[in-house]
Amino acid sequence: MAADEEETDCEASENPEGEALGYALARVKNRPGSPLEHSDVIVSLEQIAVVPDAARSGVGAALLEAVREVGRAAGCRRLVTDVWYFNEGARAFYQAAGFSPMNMRLDQQL
Repeated sequence: MAADEEETDCEASENPEGEALGYALARVKNRPGSPLEHSDVIVSLEQIAVVPDAARSGVGAALLEAVREVGRAAGCRRLVTDVWYFNEGARAFYQAAGFSPMNMRLDQQL
């Protein structure tokens, strides 16, 4: 994969009746090095969603594990994602899944 290429993967989950329960969209990114960053190949979780009726049933955890497997197969060393600060449910999900804060983006209205 070239330094600026990305590979996209989408994982889906459904019940035995074929109804969608959730999906995850991830990108494998080859980040070139710079004076501020080491080069790295990462998997970035861009989106993950679970239908309300399937919340807290393991669907999200299974989708997250599928994304991890995609990353491992691509030689990634890290899985990264973003979450809105106000989304306490998502923050708790990621924390329970072993994620830890990496950076903080600040905002100020003008």
